[in-house]
Amino acid sequence: MEKKYLSISCNNLGSKNYTVHILAALMFILMFYAGIVKLSTFQVFVIQLDKSPLIPDVLTVMTAITIPMTELLIALGLLFYKYRTLSFLAGFGIMFGFSLYLIVLNTFYVEVPCSCGGILGKMSYETHIVFNVAFTIISYTGYYFSKKQSNG
Repeated sequence: MEKKYLSISCNNLGSKNYTVHILAALMFILMFYAGIVKLSTFQVFVIQLDKSPLIPDVLTVMTAITIPMTELLIALGLLFYKYRTLSFLAGFGIMFGFSLYLIVLNTFYVEVPCSCGGILGKMSYETHIVFNVAFTIISYTGYYFSKKQSNG
């Protein structure tokens, strides 16, 4: 029985398998990019999180460390067949949480800075919510097909 570690190979490219590879690549790019941007602008990220009415001051630094580390762990997990299903599920959870967070901020608060960096920080709240919901769907779809593959 052949062990699958990295899923970079192009063996057995059925349509579902191909779909999982594409979805994993999209999620990897997003999670890796977002995690690196947040860590590379860590002080700015902490300041922006500190302005959030939804994050208690005592949790700001821990949140600022946990979010990018989680994003990078998800990205890393997507590279390995063994951890891909779990990584898609974690990606779904974090994207669902980010979407809900932005919806609450956009609905109930005025002029709260976006704590996302890079290109994502330049989006309007409405665009960012649509983007996040799209990636929430992508991550769940990846989870669904990845789980189907691993079960048989």
